[in-house]
Amino acid sequence: MSVSFVRQLGAESGVQLNPLVDNSEIPTTGMQDQVFAIAMRATRGRIDRAFKVNRSDVRQRLGHGEPMRDNELNEAYVHVREALDSGAYEAVVARLHSETAALSWIVATEVLDETTSEPTGEIAFSVSETEPATDFLFAVKHLECFNDGVMVEFRADEKREGGVNVANDVITLRLLEPNGEKLIEITGSLDRDAKDDNGNSYYLPTVIEARTDRLEVITGATTTIAPESDAYGYDALYREKWSTSAVMDYFDEGGTAYTVDDYVRAREQLYGTQHGYAYIASGGSEAPGLIAELASLAFDTNRQLRIDVPGGLDVEGAIAFVEQMNLGGQPEAHLLHAFWAPLKSMDPTGINGKRHFGTATLNIAMACGRNARINAKGFAPKHYPVAGREWPISRQGIVQTYSPNNQELNALARAKINPVIFENYSGGGRYVFRDSLTSAMVDSSLKKLIAVADMSTSIDDAVTRFGKDILQLPMTVAIKKMRDFLTTHFEAAQASGWLVPSDDPAMGGAAWRFEVQPNEQRPYELMDVRYWLRYDGTTRQIHVTQTLSR
Repeated sequence: MSVSFVRQLGAESGVQLNPLVDNSEIPTTGMQDQVFAIAMRATRGRIDRAFKVNRSDVRQRLGHGEPMRDNELNEAYVHVREALDSGAYEAVVARLHSETAALSWIVATEVLDETTSEPTGEIAFSVSETEPATDFLFAVKHLECFNDGVMVEFRADEKREGGVNVANDVITLRLLEPNGEKLIEITGSLDRDAKDDNGNSYYLPTVIEARTDRLEVITGATTTIAPESDAYGYDALYREKWSTSAVMDYFDEGGTAYTVDDYVRAREQLYGTQHGYAYIASGGSEAPGLIAELASLAFDTNRQLRIDVPGGLDVEGAIAFVEQMNLGGQPEAHLLHAFWAPLKSMDPTGINGKRHFGTATLNIAMACGRNARINAKGFAPKHYPVAGREWPISRQGIVQTYSPNNQELNALARAKINPVIFENYSGGGRYVFRDSLTSAMVDSSLKKLIAVADMSTSIDDAVTRFGKDILQLPMTVAIKKMRDFLTTHFEAAQASGWLVPSDDPAMGGAAWRFEVQPNEQRPYELMDVRYWLRYDGTTRQIHVTQTLSR
């Protein structure tokens, strides 16, 4: 043996080398605080689960958008596109659809001669709502559900035996955009028993399953492509012969008259997704059922939901809109943040003209961009809310359609609505998020500040995530690890400006304290973790007094 050790040593003499022990890992939350979630109507996107989109693939994954004059629900597409261009790293999307939505198979079949029942070489493509019978070549189900359809094409390369072309079971399958651009290309065999050179299955459905989750393919009784086929070999000019379908309308979204069950389905998809996110956007929705489900999601996930109050309303209407949803009466009220923007502007995507667009998703995007700027201790400046002079609205052609007076601004603050309006500052005026209040019905409490909600949810997420890491460890080991983690994490939070010394006598002048101990009733399996934190506040009001001296 050329090595000087073994992995398991018995009674014999020798050296046992144990597996590497890694104690260097530092807990991290990754980039999820730069990602937001949204439930929205789209013209593309899978309906079986939530999926991610980013700046580079948003048009392919969600479609090119449709005008809001056709359907007000199309505003959400504008929000997502603008957010991904304004600081958000990714969006996790649950596509709204009705129970009647239908996803069909695209079926490729050899055309048979009516007299001889022999293949003519032509290929016919059709759409079938049910899985087809055995008299077909293959059937494709595209799980990304394009309302505008897709094109399917395939070919088999020449296969020569004895100097002549023979039937080939290996095909190359492509899915194309309606304009002909390639979406997916995969090569595999129609023969269930086919193997590649490495001995792995080369059966087309198996190859597709290993390569992508965007397609499902089944094969029929015909397992080869004959040399006479339109999809075999090359033409007279030595160009590849492809059998290409027309644009196939294989998906029907079933209308946009969504029910509570449809909103519940979207919430469950966002709750059950493996993709992480830190914020939830209402996407400009005015549907009480959807906002209620998203509020429930915010409570279940301890994530912040930012809601748009329609900008076309006056102050009285904006307050009534919020009051009818009873945001302040929800157990997650501090996680709910309402924004009212009486501003008309040009559509950032160029699809619509000048009209009212919500700004809650834009606020989330700016927060995501802020969260990317972490310090040496891994903390982002979340104690700086996305509000005020440094966070102007960058849309073009902005016109303010309502200017609230001081009494109306007071009423908006009492209703926990954050106006997005024009303000004057040194250096000029700009359109800004004028306030940063949560929907918590409190007057003098840290719970009313969005910055505190941002910091507290981040710390809760870090602590619970670390708690998940130490599950199933011995109790004494888990307690020590948790105490060490909390000490390090809270010290870093204080050094980053999140926490400040408290004047509560129980805190003893400290900014934080915690207790980690076995539960008195169930000390063998349950560990209690409690912590008290004093967050830094936000300057919302300034009283200025000048005194004349003699």
